[in-house]
Amino acid sequence: MKITHTVDSFGKASCGLGNISMGLAKAQLELGENVSVWSSDKEETILWASENYGFPKEKLLGFPHTFSVIKASVTEINKALKDNSNDIVHQHSLWISQSLITSILRNNGAKTIIAPHGTLAEHALKNSKLKKKIALSLFEMKNLEKASVLHATSEYEIEDFRKLGLKNPIAYIENGIGSKVLLQKGNGYRFKSKYHLPKDKKVLLYLSRITPKKGLDMLLPAISELQEKFNDWILVIVGNNEFNYQVEVEALINELQLKDKVFIIEPQFGSAKYDVFDASDFFILPSYSEGSPMVVVEALAYGLPVITTKSSSWKDLDDYNAGYWVDIDKEHIKKVLTNMVNLSNEALNQYCNNAEKLI
Repeated sequence: MKITHTVDSFGKASCGLGNISMGLAKAQLELGENVSVWSSDKEETILWASENYGFPKEKLLGFPHTFSVIKASVTEINKALKDNSNDIVHQHSLWISQSLITSILRNNGAKTIIAPHGTLAEHALKNSKLKKKIALSLFEMKNLEKASVLHATSEYEIEDFRKLGLKNPIAYIENGIGSKVLLQKGNGYRFKSKYHLPKDKKVLLYLSRITPKKGLDMLLPAISELQEKFNDWILVIVGNNEFNYQVEVEALINELQLKDKVFIIEPQFGSAKYDVFDASDFFILPSYSEGSPMVVVEALAYGLPVITTKSSSWKDLDDYNAGYWVDIDKEHIKKVLTNMVNLSNEALNQYCNNAEKLI
């Protein structure tokens, strides 16, 4: 069976989406399927992805997708089709590049699976609202309606599909994690030493894009209001600076006088990411909008209890005492942070054990 995954990027800046699409493709490849991944990435990113994920370079294809080169992109895709017949196309996320490839492959006889990964959530659609409304009207709704199957990674996404009036069959399959990843161990001391972090403090980790929808504007004031209760902890923010939002985050840190409690670190990949997990005691993702965030799965698998908002379907955190699943507002985040900092070492260890068992 020939399977093609389409994703905007599988490079360093792709964050969870690259990890999800490449992880699934790698698992299918190991099962003996004929799998390739098509993106809009350039050659250097393709080389990085091949090395980072252990995926054959010849199975990774990149096509430009800006409007100025859209005609050339279609030509290149059609050229690739001459040597690559497809049975199934699995599109990850929405909009121009992925949908273009999916449409062309569908017209050549492939069955199509579309996984929006949170892009159809109400909050997500409000960002660049006019552009997305036009895109849905011109091509994206038709692409979704023609999908053989819609892939929901959370219960919320099922609701998103039906709110749009989509009647396609839905496969509800949450993001998973490879067995090899479960065996990975990091060196927290190495990470703290490299970035000169205080070694006598517990670490609350935020590892995701530094972008408005992730809720840092709720988290930082919540920490500020805890005052001395947070003295034994630090918040470590690790991630890509998106839309130059890091400038606003740094300004808020200064305004709230949190420079001794909050540290922003560059993105970490490969073994360095496991060092980050190993250095941490709790994980937080206070988002306004999510699909099924891969980083939550990774944190739990490493034994980190998780705080996340009800922007994603993580009720299991409460059911298994593996963290806190909270409403999307500062006061509820502040309340669970208070619970976290008051945990005894014994109770914290139990939360860590529960987190690992959950995955």
